[in-house]
Amino acid sequence: MGSCSYVLAKNMDVDATHPAFEVIAKNAKSADSLLTVSEVTINVYGNVFRIVRKEIGLVWFNDEMWNLPLSLRLSSQGEISLQQSGLSVVFWTDFGLTVQYDWREYVKVTVPSSFMGRVGGLCGNFDGNKNNDLINPDGSVAKSIEALGKSWRVPNQRDEQDCKDECTGDCGGCSWWRRTKADVFCGVMTPILDLSFKDCHAVIEPHIFFDMCKFDYCRGSDMKNYICNMLEVYTDACQRAGVKVHDWRKFQHCQHSHFEYCGNACPATCEDQSAPSSCKTPCVQTCTCDEGYFLSGNKCIRKEECGCQYNGHYVQPGETFWGDDQCTEIITCTSGKITRAKSSCGLGKTCAVKNGVSSCQAVKSAVCTISGDPHYNTFDHVKYDFMGTCTYTASESCHLDGTDLTPFTVVVDNEKWYAMSNDPKVSVAKLVAVTIYGNTIILRRNQVGLAMVNGAIMNLPVNLNDGQIVIQQIGANDVISTNFGLKVTYDLVYHVTVTVPDTYAGKTCGLCGNFNGKTDDEFQLPDGKITKDVTAFGSSWKVGLPGVVCENGCEGDNCPKCPASKKPKIESECSIITDPKGPFAACHDVIDPASYYRDCVYDVCVTEGIQMLCHSINAYVIDCQDVGVKVLNWRTPNLCPLTCPTNSHYSICASPCKTPCPGLTSVTCADVCAEGCACNTGYYFDGTGCVPQDECSCYINGKTLKIGETVVADDCTVKYICPKSGHGHTESMSCAIDETCEVKNGIRGCHAKQCIMGNNGVFTTFNGRVADVGRKDSGMYDLVTTCDSTTTEGWFRILMDLQSCGQTGPVIAVGIAAFFDGAFITVNSQFETWVNGLRATLPIKLENGVSIQVTNDLLVIEKKSAVVVSYSRSQEITVTVSDSVAEQLCGACGRPAESLSVSVQSNVFEWSPVHFTTCPQ
Repeated sequence: MGSCSYVLAKNMDVDATHPAFEVIAKNAKSADSLLTVSEVTINVYGNVFRIVRKEIGLVWFNDEMWNLPLSLRLSSQGEISLQQSGLSVVFWTDFGLTVQYDWREYVKVTVPSSFMGRVGGLCGNFDGNKNNDLINPDGSVAKSIEALGKSWRVPNQRDEQDCKDECTGDCGGCSWWRRTKADVFCGVMTPILDLSFKDCHAVIEPHIFFDMCKFDYCRGSDMKNYICNMLEVYTDACQRAGVKVHDWRKFQHCQHSHFEYCGNACPATCEDQSAPSSCKTPCVQTCTCDEGYFLSGNKCIRKEECGCQYNGHYVQPGETFWGDDQCTEIITCTSGKITRAKSSCGLGKTCAVKNGVSSCQAVKSAVCTISGDPHYNTFDHVKYDFMGTCTYTASESCHLDGTDLTPFTVVVDNEKWYAMSNDPKVSVAKLVAVTIYGNTIILRRNQVGLAMVNGAIMNLPVNLNDGQIVIQQIGANDVISTNFGLKVTYDLVYHVTVTVPDTYAGKTCGLCGNFNGKTDDEFQLPDGKITKDVTAFGSSWKVGLPGVVCENGCEGDNCPKCPASKKPKIESECSIITDPKGPFAACHDVIDPASYYRDCVYDVCVTEGIQMLCHSINAYVIDCQDVGVKVLNWRTPNLCPLTCPTNSHYSICASPCKTPCPGLTSVTCADVCAEGCACNTGYYFDGTGCVPQDECSCYINGKTLKIGETVVADDCTVKYICPKSGHGHTESMSCAIDETCEVKNGIRGCHAKQCIMGNNGVFTTFNGRVADVGRKDSGMYDLVTTCDSTTTEGWFRILMDLQSCGQTGPVIAVGIAAFFDGAFITVNSQFETWVNGLRATLPIKLENGVSIQVTNDLLVIEKKSAVVVSYSRSQEITVTVSDSVAEQLCGACGRPAESLSVSVQSNVFEWSPVHFTTCPQ
């Protein structure tokens, strides 16, 4: 009564004329709770055939599913065929092995006399002596039936980790009352056996089936169909022994077929329509197709509806499948003919054999997490701490030559966390930038519900290029997903994850590691060398930004320490993460909580704040839910209570797809379980919060527009307008000749043309012409000036100081000089400013309408209604002029509405003033 897989029969003495074979039966409970054969496996000629309960008309051949009948010539090894015969499938080999299974419970194995004394298994040794059949695989005699079964168990079978060789539950046999009921129940068979099966009694003793019925009655809980099933088995056994069985029941026939108690055992199939005429097998009880119909799989159809032959296999009409294990060709059976079409799985999926057929499956992935004072857990599960406050490459694609993989880069910008204290000892991510498909997407801390896409600020969610990139809010995270499996999440505070599909194994570089399955080479530098120095590794992936001052973290004793006196209390607070009976216990076997606990203790200790405790615990919650683990509610009024916005409430499993605004699903709707805020009844999720339906946003062409908002398309030829909920529409537009389509202050639109001297040595004129400025061309240059220098009214002159002076790399603007009526202004790269030779304290406003101020990382000089000059800490200069002076300008920048007649570089050099010195040649 074992519930595992067992060898029924096996060739124990293989030679040239006696091929190896093995027949295995897997036991499992049926619908009536009886333990019966659920699967039969035949290993022969190096191939594996599986026949599974209730999969009528089908067989698994080397993990690929095929329709019956199936005939195979296995090169020089031999021949095999499978065919439906009556209510069973019959497996034949050319050396005489036959296996019959009724897709339910009955298995029969037949071997030719040439195998006498050469076989083993639960069916015995076939030596002519029925008294010595209880033989173990090693030749010893089994001490009991249970011991025999256990000795022939097949180890390491799928889905059998919990199977038992012994009886489980009530195995004490039948009670007196149960035995009495069994006699009455099974006694129903007696008159049927005596009348319909009387001619078979001498061949197959009926008491065997009567005893089986009583045994199963004692073990089973649902005997509703048992007698019919048992009589079917007896009927089949008798008929295959050549004995006539008389009608014992009414049979409900299948469509286009009828039941015959003694029908042809070789049905007419679409594959072999003349099979009945050459059949030598005794008659069987079966469904026989009506005249003019043929068996196709498990249905009877007309000849003209029959399927196709493909590589010796029968394919049902309309069936479509992959023709190879690489999923490069689609095979379809149409009107009896095979058609082929080139295809592929597409991005984000890979070809794999699953459930017996080649199919496109979602690729597996690896996750890198970056949290807290950055604690890293790489794709290959190497954990380390690196506390740099610069901008770093978290992960980027590399070594892509010869592949069709999509390039990507994920950059994380860290800073000291001043929100935690005035003297922060912890650094965290303040910005995450992803470059993919030619787009740069930036998520910034505390910029909730927004993302910057190619410089333009957009409401979430955003769907770019019909799903190539989707940016959305899921729970507490902003999530960037791509159609090939890259996913980046950021909780806008503390926690970042990067997920890559396994197609990028060995193709990633950066702080998240190389994803090659090894742990001893994770600290790989950009030049390919390996280091064991974490600081050297981390700093090597720093993204150099001109003018930005940052640190690459601490080392050794210089790093903050957690005083021993503080540890007990903090360890107790963080222990909720590792508590085996706590809210996250279900996740412990999936994601080891040890490192999260360690990080929690350290981060909470050095910041001394409950806020950090909440972020540390939430990091584990996010990662557990991301892999589909159900965690329990852990927040209380006294522990990290989460305050939700208006119209929503806290939920440990909030799914925005439950109540999305109309139209939101056309942008995206992630049907996932994530801790967050769920909408109250009567309110709808608009991508970032919950609103009444009449306040839902408009969703147009992958963009989200709040009511009253207008958004300009990337090429400035169309604008999207949302006058009221659900009524978004488009209007045509165009930019004027002195305007350019660009992003300014996060908003795309038609803006006055700008002249830019980049910090990479690239110069852009007002009309968009671009050129590199060579290193040898250091010195002062007129960017823009009013052409008429004879008048003082409205006159201005802006110069840039380009220098390399022996440094490597391009020339950069180390300063600017601005002349206005009554004012001479100079600024260096540190934003130190002089007005008319005197040091100035900013901001300052001069009497002539000129103002100078510092905003974020920009120093801005503005002459109202004339010119605005911006100079960044990264040493980039941007000049914008008003329409009123646009046609009066000279200088390297040219004029907004006029094309240059010479090269950009020549024009720059032309405006080198003779009264300013340059670096010595």
